[in-house]
Amino acid sequence: MSRYRATDEQLDREIAAVRTLVRVRYRRAMADLRELDQALRELKQERRRRQVVLEPVAVSPEEAAAVA
Repeated sequence: MSRYRATDEQLDREIAAVRTLVRVRYRRAMADLRELDQALRELKQERRRRQVVLEPVAVSPEEAAAVA
């Protein structure tokens, strides 16, 4: 015996409703992933920018002596 005691029309409506929910949730999930991906790119860009700023510049002994 079938697990569902609904008519074929009711089953079709239920299937359509679930498909709609799947599409909506999928779009939301993809939007969230795009947002997170953008945030990740921005954070990595900031890390690279800071690494460039913090990297010591190679200084010759003569230049170091002139500064000291």
